[in-house]
Amino acid sequence: MLVKVFGSAVFGVEATTITVEVNIDKGIGYHLVGLPDNAIKESSYRIAAALKNNSYQLPGKKITINMAPADLRKEGSAYDLTLAIGILAASGQIKADEIDKYIIMGELSLDGGLQPIKGVLPIAIKAKEEGFKGFFLPKQNVKEAAIVAGLDVYGVENVTEVIDFFEGRGTLEPTIINTREEFYKTIDFPEFDFSDVKGQESIKHCMETAALAAVF
Repeated sequence: MLVKVFGSAVFGVEATTITVEVNIDKGIGYHLVGLPDNAIKESSYRIAAALKNNSYQLPGKKITINMAPADLRKEGSAYDLTLAIGILAASGQIKADEIDKYIIMGELSLDGGLQPIKGVLPIAIKAKEEGFKGFFLPKQNVKEAAIVAGLDVYGVENVTEVIDFFEGRGTLEPTIINTREEFYKTIDFPEFDFSDVKGQESIKHCMETAALAAVF
């Protein structure tokens, strides 16, 4: 069975949607093509452990995965969740209804938990531009992506939350961010200021010394 799921690659400040085609057929083997780097090639071990520890499995059949466009190099571990959900859908372990309407990204731990990823804001912007319905990503990144209006952004802690969503179980809801409130909160209580910049205190001291010298 052939299933298509979607992830994204970030180059600079721009995101490019990646189509992950997963085909399950007779035979044995795991074939990953489309210029994946070593982190992506190693994903099969993380996926196998994560699925097994959550009562699913990597099917003992011939699994062929193509990451398109095939001439664009893919990097990093953020495709773990994309590949895992694609494998589950293609092998018939979960429903595949509307799976092609979402961007799915996240690095898997061996217990099925999710680790944060990079570049979620441009991914969310691109997903909205291309008409995707929603975006699944690690909960640690959800606030950054949720500032994009018009896109359902779901922060998840474990692969089972995504599975339950497509299976019609669970209570996963999109995160809603009040951008105006967040903006003014940052102004009133900034996380960083110039005193956090290395060398800033020395510059400040020099300016104060110069000011005193000018007075006297």
